[in-house]
Formats: sequence, structure tokens, C-alpha cells
Amino acid sequence: MNDATNANPSGDRPNPWLDAEEVAPLLCTTAHTLRRLARQGRCPVVVRRIGGRWRFSRRSVDDFVHGTDTQEAS
Repeated sequence: MNDATNANPSGDRPNPWLDAEEVAPLLCTTAHTLRRLARQGRCPVVVRRIGGRWRFSRRSVDDFVHGTDTQEAS
């Protein structure tokens, strides 16, 4: 039986955009705080409004969590 928790219509590839509830535990904060930071333009990861909801880039979150933030200036 398939686990439909993170179901993706494209099949085997994970969704490149996560919602605040998925990202919050990874960044040790709350979904409310992430949405507030996104509105203020102070979110530490790439964020976009998609379908009226805040979505966070999976790649950016992974880079931030692993300390390989590619947005830093050299």
C-alpha cells in the first residue's frame, strides 16, 4: 500500500515546493513564524506565493539545514 502523505502527481520525484507546516519542524520554528517572515521578506529560504499560499523551496530548505546555503556572498 502506498503512503499518500507526500503524494506527488509526477510520480517518483518529490515536490520542489513545501508548505509552512512541512518546513517548520526542519527549521525548529512554527508555521506561523515562517509565514510572518515570508510576508516581511526576512525568510532564510526561498519562498513564493503559489495558489495564494506560501511555498518554500525544498532545495533551499535542504541547503539551509545542511549549512550549504548557496545564497551567501563570497
